[in-house]
Amino acid sequence: MIIFRKLLSHLLIWLITFFLLVVLMLLPRDVDYNLGEAGNLIDAHYVYSFDKHVTLIKDFYHYVTHTPGLGIYRDNITNFEHITKNIKKSMIVIIPALIISLFAGIAKGIFDYWTKDRKINFIGKGTTWLFLSIPDLFIIIIIQLGILALHEAGWIPHISIYGSDSIDNYLICILFLSIYPFYYVANITYTSIKEEEGNDYIRTAKSKGISSFTILYKHILKNSLPTILSHTNTITLYVLSNLFIVERLTDFKGAAYYFWSSISYTPVFSAGQQFTFMPVDTVGFIFYFTLIIFFANTISNILKSVVTPTRKVGGY
Repeated sequence: MIIFRKLLSHLLIWLITFFLLVVLMLLPRDVDYNLGEAGNLIDAHYVYSFDKHVTLIKDFYHYVTHTPGLGIYRDNITNFEHITKNIKKSMIVIIPALIISLFAGIAKGIFDYWTKDRKINFIGKGTTWLFLSIPDLFIIIIIQLGILALHEAGWIPHISIYGSDSIDNYLICILFLSIYPFYYVANITYTSIKEEEGNDYIRTAKSKGISSFTILYKHILKNSLPTILSHTNTITLYVLSNLFIVERLTDFKGAAYYFWSSISYTPVFSAGQQFTFMPVDTVGFIFYFTLIIFFANTISNILKSVVTPTRKVGGY
């Protein structure tokens, strides 16, 4: 029942968020131009009209509900086909990146904790600290240049790091998307486990002669999982935000690539020109991106309820 209530509340928050984003995308783009006697541009400033805004919202709703396939995108391909095709394409790299970030990140956090008092701790916590301190954009560019340099030297076979037509492109994007979330989860796991080590049940288990390995995996990690899983939504946001960078840097033509193209404007305009904008594909991509976040948050709450011990408080 509690999970159902949380699901309804998250669904309501998602609907409100999506509606506000649509309203924001449909802001009027009217410009008031101040021209000189020779017709030269002196000044221009934005003009907002509430009535125009409401009209745009009504027109957009009418267009979406009465236009088959949300209209034609290009070459007899509808906007709906264009959006869903590229969302599916990006999901092929998003889902593995999330899985790798979560499970491999937890394993890395355990390794960091296990080696914290050993000479090889620089491989564990040291690398986690290093990669969290360096911007992942810099790391991605270094990896790209490294791959090109190693191939040029003949040390590795050709790896396609640009485009979206080969398996190499997908694997490279998964790797790039996983970098920061992987180390983020590792750091969260390490911190959560370290906070548990001073509790009474740990000292009791040690006094009974239970091995450190068993204590770590059967007790500490189990109690740390709710804290780790509470960051699932943050991990998803990291992956989605990095998706825009990765798809642009690798020329991977997926959802983020075309979403960016749909909101791009030409820097060239003529005096007196008014900007018209029917953001069908933009809103479509926003719908799917926010839906991914909604599902990630829902799955996170379900998993937390499964791994969190049930406690009875006040008879409940």
